[in-house]
Amino acid sequence: MAKKILITSALPYVNNVPHLGNIIGCVLSADVFARYCRSRKYECTYICGTDEYGTATETAALEEGVTPKELCDKYYKIHKRIYEWFGISTDIFGRTTTPQHTKITQEIFLDLYNNGYVKEDEIEQAYDEKAKMFLADRFIEGTCPHCKSTGARADQCDKCGKLLNFNELIEPRSKITGTRPIVRKTKHLFIDLPGIESELSAWIEKAAKEGEWSENSYHIAKAWLAEGLKKRCITRDLKWGVPVPLKGWENKVFYVWFDAPIGYISITANLTDKWKEWWCAPEKVHLYQFMGKDNVPFHAVIFPSTLMGTGKKWTLVHHIATTEFLNYEGGKFSKSKKLGVFGNDAVESGIPADVWRYYLLTNRPEKMDTDFSWEDFGEKLNNELLANIGNLVNRVMVFSQREFEGKVPKGKVRKEDEEFVGSQKEKFERITQLLEKVQIKEALHVAMSAGKEANAYFQKNKPWETAKTSREDCESAIYVLLHQVKDLAIVLEPYLPNTSAGIFEQLNVKQEKWDGIGKLSLKAGHKLGEPKILFKKIEAAEISKFKAKYSGRQFIATDEQKKQTVSAKPHGQKQQPEKAQAGKTAVDAKTPKPEVAVAPINASDLDLEVGKILSVERHPNAEKLYVEKILLGDGEKQIVSGLVPYISAEELTGKSVIIVKNLKAAVLRGVQSQGMLLAAQNEKHELEVVSPPNAKPGDKVKVEGEEGKAAGEISFDQFLTVKLEAKNHEAFANGKALLVNGKKIRLSKVKDGKIS
Repeated sequence: MAKKILITSALPYVNNVPHLGNIIGCVLSADVFARYCRSRKYECTYICGTDEYGTATETAALEEGVTPKELCDKYYKIHKRIYEWFGISTDIFGRTTTPQHTKITQEIFLDLYNNGYVKEDEIEQAYDEKAKMFLADRFIEGTCPHCKSTGARADQCDKCGKLLNFNELIEPRSKITGTRPIVRKTKHLFIDLPGIESELSAWIEKAAKEGEWSENSYHIAKAWLAEGLKKRCITRDLKWGVPVPLKGWENKVFYVWFDAPIGYISITANLTDKWKEWWCAPEKVHLYQFMGKDNVPFHAVIFPSTLMGTGKKWTLVHHIATTEFLNYEGGKFSKSKKLGVFGNDAVESGIPADVWRYYLLTNRPEKMDTDFSWEDFGEKLNNELLANIGNLVNRVMVFSQREFEGKVPKGKVRKEDEEFVGSQKEKFERITQLLEKVQIKEALHVAMSAGKEANAYFQKNKPWETAKTSREDCESAIYVLLHQVKDLAIVLEPYLPNTSAGIFEQLNVKQEKWDGIGKLSLKAGHKLGEPKILFKKIEAAEISKFKAKYSGRQFIATDEQKKQTVSAKPHGQKQQPEKAQAGKTAVDAKTPKPEVAVAPINASDLDLEVGKILSVERHPNAEKLYVEKILLGDGEKQIVSGLVPYISAEELTGKSVIIVKNLKAAVLRGVQSQGMLLAAQNEKHELEVVSPPNAKPGDKVKVEGEEGKAAGEISFDQFLTVKLEAKNHEAFANGKALLVNGKKIRLSKVKDGKIS
């Protein structure tokens, strides 16, 4: 890379504590790449900070009984402390509530305005008559019309996930006064995205190819373009935000997603007066932006459009690195439900930061959603970090201490070592190639395989025997291994900075950069440091303790309660203590529960929607399962299906399919599935995917003769109460035809059979 490297991670919102999914999704992934770039001696700057304006901040401040400024000050410190503990090496961790941010945001807006890319329009919005103010969606709550959950917000119900408008809520009320809002018209400013669309579209094609955007980034950007860009509101009726610098608009502030990306620029300006050398020099700078997939539209469409509309020369994104979602034990992280591990929990866990970094990075959700599991966490610490890297470093250092008085022995690379050294060199070169392309997870896996090879080399050479029988061979083997330990410390530094520093301390040399890989820099006779244990084993009891602590369960039986729990015995028999499962009585644990009948649902309760398969990957833990990325009307979903024996990945890619959207998400062999893909199969076990022709993503599948909205989230057992079948090459639900755009769905291969 000849150009300067500018790295940003999505600015974390300041109204809450970040969880592990937030950390791997942006700041940690960006940190690995920044550390790699510094080790390569590239001119590099890594920018991050807190996103502090907007409705969510006002809402959280209201709930905590503080001012927005006080809330931001509190959570800025929390975020900063957590990221510093995780070893996030930003050049600056700034904020958007600074004079520089206001100045630069207003300047960019005025350029857009003067170039004719800002339009005025009138919209209807909720208004609180008692508070005499317009209400953002987060200030309105009520009962969800779909699942009847209370406390649903005016934009979305957190329980069933349905998107809402405030007038759809049952008994909507203002969170400020408790009164029912009315509808009132208000004027707002909009960015004219259609006016910039042609330039943006051409740029996306060029940038995505040159910068090798992640696949989901490109697909999401293209999906927005395919729908046709619409003007987008960039102002809000709030007090907490960047003021609009126009006469007559003094009571409006900018929408947070207009000003937040500009925070990258303003935070850089707070780092250096020469910020324009980074942000106004596209011919000299490559911009790498890290984020979760839900932030892609803002970084691939809206922010570039904003900068293009100014008519000035800005550094636009070169590479977008996105992640899917990290889930927790099969569900979502929830601070209110005490479900999942948040940043402050990791800090207080007693588990070193590098262990958390390793688990998150080796489990990084690059192409599919992944799941945090405490059992998997323990296995990766004990069987990978400790058994591989920890074991290698310890056995080499302890052996050197014992046999060579803690000094580097005389040695050389023998002919019999050349194959091993050459193989390791190829691995280190592969790691470099992968990190250049920001393929962080795979590069780590290659590094770990290099550690395994080094352990195998130690075992093959049996230095504990050659120390007595062939001193020269023993010296050469340990000489080679000490340099392998050194090289591994270099390539692992972006991932495990504290561990890498600890290894160099044991080697008693200054930490080396990337160009030190492969160099025989440890001279014979050099005094090594004291061997130290790098990782401590985590026991099953500790795993159980952590899992229970962050499970979100309201009741976990204590040991004393378990002792007191007894099983039910027939009258006259003595009751004996039984072992009880956590949260269950011994009766629950030992006695089979009677089956509970599942109330059948109507066919129209199924939320069936047409989707398009964007990509197909083999499941990492199951031979017969695929993991598909499917584009729907409101975004992407990840589906796990058992189609491997029936249809190739190439045949599936690009196919139109029908998805059961409201099926409760499930974790299948460690990968989350967010619904079900429908397929038909006959008695001969011939199978075909139900693929409606001439339909586009987002088209709804209706049941002939039935009206009404789909139900909220349904269980798999409820889904099974609907009889889906193929009859005479047509799809039916409970005996009624399934329709897309008023037309029946035809099957080409399966005449009669089941659909599931």
